[in-house]
Amino acid sequence: MYIFVDESGTFTNSNKLDAWCVVCAYVAPEHKRRSIDNLVNRVRAIGNNGAETKLKHLSESQYTWFLEELRTLGGLAFAVAVDVGLHRPEGVVQHQDGQANKIVEHREKMKHESARQGIDDLAAEIRSLPPQLYTQLICQVELFHKVLTRAPLYFVQRHPPTLGNFRWRLDQKARVPTAYEKAFQKILPAILQSKSFSDPMIMLEGADYSHFSRFDYPPEEKPTYLKEQYGIEVGEGSNIGRIVSENFKLADSATTSGLQIADLLASGIRRLFRSGFKSEEKIALLIGGNMVQQMQGEHPIKLVSLDKTAVVSNHSAHLIHLMAFSGRPMLSE
Repeated sequence: MYIFVDESGTFTNSNKLDAWCVVCAYVAPEHKRRSIDNLVNRVRAIGNNGAETKLKHLSESQYTWFLEELRTLGGLAFAVAVDVGLHRPEGVVQHQDGQANKIVEHREKMKHESARQGIDDLAAEIRSLPPQLYTQLICQVELFHKVLTRAPLYFVQRHPPTLGNFRWRLDQKARVPTAYEKAFQKILPAILQSKSFSDPMIMLEGADYSHFSRFDYPPEEKPTYLKEQYGIEVGEGSNIGRIVSENFKLADSATTSGLQIADLLASGIRRLFRSGFKSEEKIALLIGGNMVQQMQGEHPIKLVSLDKTAVVSNHSAHLIHLMAFSGRPMLSE
């Protein structure tokens, strides 16, 4: 499968509420790549004279058409949103320090100096990020985790070969990877592996996971440090580091159709939450139609906060409810 990831918003603290920022992933089987290219070429033709097309280039009716056409391709959208109006700079820094401290909490239990140095470096990378980039990092980690725990369950029921490869494509911000992009690639596998212990990938009994089996740890490579150092028993598991690192590339959104789709989805969700559409209920239903129904108690868009929390406004709650209502069933017939 291809996983295209982009974001909308600066993630910088705001003194106003409903200052939404969004990260979004569009996940599609590899055999849909030509259909994705064809759709984006049509969007570019109507939106920006054949050039890369942003949401600002499309009328609301054209964006509606795009969402309807996207629904027919069979891919899935995943999104994480944050209202940075709830963030104080000191609150984000406190969260950042707490995350770094957790990483080095059990440093002395590491047997090898190289391992201790590795977690020291990881904690230092997190502490060095500016607050807005740390906020973006947390949202992207949550997004990757959501994709890993939900997308395989959906596609194994519909096209099992989709699970044979995970091709991650992130929108690059410059010709040379930025310091944030380098840090993200370094930090991501370790945090995702840690999150997988409390919220593991959901597997469907009896489904065909033969294409995914190459990501399972062989018996001789299965990590034993959790039991040896922390007394934690871990059963069967997958190599999350390999899943997210084996085919991870920064790409140019101008020439990568899937990234343009992720950008249009992220921008659309952000505009929706900021009351930027006239027919917002219709847009919400169409965006939800490109998502999958979540587990009980979950929402189609994961909302996060690194500082203060608040009750979601009636406006945002209504839109999220509409997205959930129109989402595709997780289980196939």
